[in-house]
Amino acid sequence: MRISSGLIGLRALEVVLGGLFFYAGLQKVLHIHEFAEAVLAYQLLPESLVGLTVAGLPWLEVVAGFCLVVGLKRRSCLILLTGLAAIFLVVIFITMGRGLKIDCGCGLFFQRQVGLGAVLEDAVLLIWAAGLYWWELLRSENGGPESIVQEAP
Repeated sequence: MRISSGLIGLRALEVVLGGLFFYAGLQKVLHIHEFAEAVLAYQLLPESLVGLTVAGLPWLEVVAGFCLVVGLKRRSCLILLTGLAAIFLVVIFITMGRGLKIDCGCGLFFQRQVGLGAVLEDAVLLIWAAGLYWWELLRSENGGPESIVQEAP
């Protein structure tokens, strides 16, 4: 028996995506005050929800990213990460429309203002997560986990 190289590649994409969200969430946890300032700067939430968002969102990213990396509840993680990327994209569009020049608070490798770079990054993450979810859904409809392993010729 052998495992299809295409399936290995798709699994690698899941691991990298999960790793990115894990890393971004961890950076927010480790720099919680800066993340809180970023959330406040968006001026979208009432102050009573900022603390809840700052406390919960990073851990949601960490847990979903970690679970995707290790292969636990992959479809659930992909739905969650797709939703997060979609929400982030909407928030960035709203912020750009309001003309605010603020740090995106994304938690990835460098700080940057809300703008085209953040839009492109979140659009890529959205398409990536949604595409992997679609692949997982199709794979499960066409034979489940057994479809990963193929008989050697």
